[in-house]
Amino acid sequence: MGNRRDPRSRSIDPGTALRAVRLEQLLREELNSILDGELGDQRFDGVRVTLVELSRDGSRARIWYSLQGPHDHSRLHAVQSAFAHASGLLRWRLCDALPLKRSPELSFRHDPAAALELMEQE
Repeated sequence: MGNRRDPRSRSIDPGTALRAVRLEQLLREELNSILDGELGDQRFDGVRVTLVELSRDGSRARIWYSLQGPHDHSRLHAVQSAFAHASGLLRWRLCDALPLKRSPELSFRHDPAAALELMEQE
């Protein structure tokens, strides 16, 4: 969980903040699309990007993801390794698909809050 901030709570120009929030949404949607169809790595089965936090200068993006279905420490480690292995390809695909001036450095974090929400819905 950690100290995730609300992307809408930026203390900058509202127009710039709106663009940043929209860009974060586009990054999340594109990453989910890539995970669904373009990567053949089975370690990504059941992985969903839940939130993207883009730094103010756009140079870094923190990607929060959840796992669907049962998971344990070994599965979390396997998914983290898969993200580390695929991060270059993901950066390239994001830059190719979206109107980005620069490709942000990606860091991936498990989102335990999303996992709890899924368990409560079942």
